[in-house]
Amino acid sequence: MFLRQLNLTNFRNYSTLELNFDQRPTVLVGSNAAGKSNVLEAIYLLSTTKSQRVETEEELIKKGEDFTKVAGSVTDEGQTELTVVIQRPTQQIAFKKKVLVNGISRRAVDFIGNLPAVIFYPSDINMVTGSPSLRRWHLDLGLAQTDQQYKRALTLYEQFLTSRNRVLKRIKEGQGKSDELDYWNKELVKNGEVISVKREAFFTFINSLETALGKFKFEYKQSQISLEKLNETVKREVAAAATLIGPHRDGFVVEALSEVEGQGSVRNLAHFGSRGEQRTATLAFKLAQLEYVAKVLGKRPLLLLDDVFSELDVSHRAAVVEIVSKQQTVIATVELENIPQTFLDSARILKVDKGQIS
Repeated sequence: MFLRQLNLTNFRNYSTLELNFDQRPTVLVGSNAAGKSNVLEAIYLLSTTKSQRVETEEELIKKGEDFTKVAGSVTDEGQTELTVVIQRPTQQIAFKKKVLVNGISRRAVDFIGNLPAVIFYPSDINMVTGSPSLRRWHLDLGLAQTDQQYKRALTLYEQFLTSRNRVLKRIKEGQGKSDELDYWNKELVKNGEVISVKREAFFTFINSLETALGKFKFEYKQSQISLEKLNETVKREVAAAATLIGPHRDGFVVEALSEVEGQGSVRNLAHFGSRGEQRTATLAFKLAQLEYVAKVLGKRPLLLLDDVFSELDVSHRAAVVEIVSKQQTVIATVELENIPQTFLDSARILKVDKGQIS
């Protein structure tokens, strides 16, 4: 499976762009703000319908334009045309996003998975240092690409969670009764258990991998949910008007493992890690996620790397290059000096300058 062509209209700093890919790794080189990362972002939008670089998707639309369109041709067993269209809101038209597969409108939950991809940005160290919700975001976007059941359970869980919280608020205000929670409790537990089991399987797998990037552990912190636990916490939940347990409260901790005077030592990198360690651990997580997607799907996803080599030492660069060669990869970089020459000799190098690629 690989992305054969990418077409952009009014996306970020690109008025139009048609970019063809072949089986070689692609390296996009250019100065900061030239538009390299925007290409990676557009590809990942085709993969997940999401961008992690914006607060609102309206920011993806080129300044002065009313809409943006990202389209791509994916070759697998056949050829699939993927399209994402985002329209700027006006007085007449509310904000709107459409996703299409072969020209037919789809729900986002059915669109995701047509172009499996894993992305690394330098800013992704927020996965280590940021809030549990950010870690769940990174986790869910990877798992949703591999598993229809996970996607459905996650979507339904979020819907039932919203409804249950609404009932809790009504009970707190004296406008509802506790037995109104029974239906929402059952549905929340049913879908929550699916999410938890699949998250646990993911962490078991990635913690079993050996990596040349270092010894890291990703410890899953599960907020277990059951009918019994919901009944135990209901008084506190009514007071808070919010559901206090369940997968929406899950998290994971990123730790470094090392030997100190012959004994094992574990450090929580959020509190006791350098920026370099946090960045390397984040990359290790993303590459482990890559292997998980490949294992589940039986085919390797697209790998997108933004400025990945600049802070790696020579041995770690060599380890990344070895992985890069296993699937279609697109790399963005400010300079080529940090990338091993043997890799560059086998890559397609494109220069990016102010929204133009040559």
